[in-house]
Amino acid sequence: MAPRLAIAALAAVTLTCVADLAAVNMASAAQARGQWAVSGVEPLGQPVAIGSAILGYARSGPQINIQGRAPEDGSVLWESEAVPGIPVRVGEWAVYLEPQEAFGAGYASVVVADPLTGTQMQRSPAMIFSGVPQSCFTGRAVCVSAAPAEDEPAHGYRLDLASGAFIPSGDGVTGEGLIKIGNEVGLAHDGVVLWRRPDPGATRWTLVPAESVAVPGEAAQPSAPASPAGAAGSPSPAGSAAPAGSAAPAGPAGVWVGETAGGSIGLDARNGTQLWALPGVLTGCGIPLHTAVIRCRDGRIEAFDPLTGNASWSVPLRGPVAVGGSAETGATIVIRGVAISLTTGERTTPAGASWCFTADLASACGADGVPPEPAWTAVGAIADGYAVVATRAGYFGLLIDPAP
Repeated sequence: MAPRLAIAALAAVTLTCVADLAAVNMASAAQARGQWAVSGVEPLGQPVAIGSAILGYARSGPQINIQGRAPEDGSVLWESEAVPGIPVRVGEWAVYLEPQEAFGAGYASVVVADPLTGTQMQRSPAMIFSGVPQSCFTGRAVCVSAAPAEDEPAHGYRLDLASGAFIPSGDGVTGEGLIKIGNEVGLAHDGVVLWRRPDPGATRWTLVPAESVAVPGEAAQPSAPASPAGAAGSPSPAGSAAPAGSAAPAGPAGVWVGETAGGSIGLDARNGTQLWALPGVLTGCGIPLHTAVIRCRDGRIEAFDPLTGNASWSVPLRGPVAVGGSAETGATIVIRGVAISLTTGERTTPAGASWCFTADLASACGADGVPPEPAWTAVGAIADGYAVVATRAGYFGLLIDPAP
């Protein structure tokens, strides 16, 4: 289905949200601060920013739509039917899955669209997709895992942004990122397996990117260029690292954190070397933070060093977790009336309202009024100087970078 430009979008913009009293109080308290609110919409999770547009999924009766919104007032720029998930940025484009029910249940197409207008630039054939589309080939393609039919195995493909060609990956490459290969896991990057190692039994992997991996006394872990060992047909030995004086490891920098049955494990993203393994089952924290170095483990919430797995601070989870902050502390988590700095672990009294979450949707809690700006930037989508947060009542936006 082609995207529909919203003719009466501005009519949906209102400065009061009647879904709950906290939303009303928050909107009225912040009108002078460059805040807007949109009601009459049912968001599905938090939005993301792609360029100068805010993209998110919303329910419209029985149908799920992806919507592009203006960050300055929340008006709808375009919308199109979509498979719910998370919008993906590839280069300057937005990527999502569009259902293709005419081919059968579960079929969809990958769509590459202009985030401001929804104009579809490329699309894939209808297939059964698994996982999340990913940017690959330095933003020149979309890599996916898909099966032509229900009774056929999934395979890796890339959708070329320039030509629209839908190209299968090499033999045994079922997708992009960490993939299972028999009794091993391997890193597939740009359709090629760069390294592989014995499977540690993790059920889910999360990449902590290089900019979040700080080596004490050094800058963030640098990216490494591809080595000849990463060429098709000659994968690096399982879990091997390049010896001193040899070519740099093949994979991009960062740490892959895996959730195992009894704990977690960290692998060097460049070569698959195991960095650490820790006991303690990981669970969801219930807050959609942008940072990848906050975890909930064995009844505690903590910040951790991706290179060692060790916690830099750790506190018990005794009740719901909210997100607050102040100019002095930056973003904080708030548990039972105590604010804890995400960066330092320092404990203070909460400054004003916070964001509480139910099913990834926010509501103001803890005090009347608007949560402080650091709380918005910790969880919201940021574009053109505005932070946008999805709530049970709709969408809220706050001007965080006013023009001089």
